[in-house]
Amino acid sequence: MRRIPVTLALVMTAGTLLVLGGCKDGKSAGGDAPATPLERFAARIGSLEGQALSDTLRQLAAGGPPEAAYASYLLGNQYYRAAGDSAMGRGWMDPLVTALLDSAEVRFTASIAADSTLLEPMVNLGSLWDDRSEQVADQVKRQEYAQKAESYYRLALGVDPLDEKARCNLGSLYLRQRKHPQAIAEFKQVLANDPESALAHYNLAIMFAEAKIYREALDEWELAVKYDPDGDIGGRSAENIKIVRDLMNAPEPVLTQ
Repeated sequence: MRRIPVTLALVMTAGTLLVLGGCKDGKSAGGDAPATPLERFAARIGSLEGQALSDTLRQLAAGGPPEAAYASYLLGNQYYRAAGDSAMGRGWMDPLVTALLDSAEVRFTASIAADSTLLEPMVNLGSLWDDRSEQVADQVKRQEYAQKAESYYRLALGVDPLDEKARCNLGSLYLRQRKHPQAIAEFKQVLANDPESALAHYNLAIMFAEAKIYREALDEWELAVKYDPDGDIGGRSAENIKIVRDLMNAPEPVLTQ
């Protein structure tokens, strides 16, 4: 939730595959120079740290657009990251973690209110509700939260139907819900627009691996390595290729009477 990509655990017979949840923090995996107004804004205040950064963002968030939208979004990210960090030691249901997520939600919502075309807070609100849905045991609430996550991903896609981050996250949500045809459709649509999307290839590989169609899974992970050779997606793809090859090459167990 706090970086590209989010990782989940998928336990298999002979190992644990590393599953990517999507481009959930709205950053680009390529490390290119700032291109969007939001990225240029973030780069401009990037020299600030700690309390000075937070104070500046709060001041700008109280002003007018477009900086109010950008500042609110970045403040939301601060709370979101803090929630994830705190959850590692306290658990997601801890009151402090819940309060941090609530604050992130408020800031992302304010960002959208200041600029209804800004995709990043929409995607991160989807991610936030996506994360909440994974933490509740009550099935009714889980479904309710997942529907909210989907609604924010679709809100972003309503602004830009080609947005890779929103569509990858929507596909990942469907994948966790075992809605495989819908997930495939989202990843295929990403690849139709960008055949070199390492994340889409990665998630397709996960689907094939879950179905024990290992040859196709390896093909997709190899493409992910090709298109993201130095990034997190490529690195985890290489790890999963090794896991699956070890699984395929493992000797069959000997049956004893």
